[in-house]
Amino acid sequence: MTNKTFTRAGISTNKGKTLFRFTNDLNREKVLDKNGHTDIKFYELGAALSKEAATAFLLEMGLVEDAPAKPAKAAKEPTRKDDERILAKLAKGEVEYDESSDKFLRLVEEKRQSFPSHTDEQLMDLVRFQAKANVKAFGDLEPNF
Repeated sequence: MTNKTFTRAGISTNKGKTLFRFTNDLNREKVLDKNGHTDIKFYELGAALSKEAATAFLLEMGLVEDAPAKPAKAAKEPTRKDDERILAKLAKGEVEYDESSDKFLRLVEEKRQSFPSHTDEQLMDLVRFQAKANVKAFGDLEPNF
């Protein structure tokens, strides 16, 4: 999902099709006019809003478009397969492991659930070990009582 926000939102018609427009630029109306758009109306939103919130604002203003605005694509949630693919690349030395990356931190949190008594440094060592040894599952490291 995108985090992009806009301070201005409006509507314009181009080639017979009316669509919502979103921008932070005060000159956007001029650009649209130059490109042949008609019925251009923009409103200051008062605060930086997401596209969804800005669309709701425009609908409250009584504006409609010919085709509904596309919903923002949700970011794909990484799967275990994605993690294993990256770990395989790490084992081959193809990729440097970035310890500040979301994937590394997510793996640390995953290990925190499995090993609640471990310190942060111990958990990070487990993830580093997995990356270097290409251990397929941390369950292989757990003792069986």
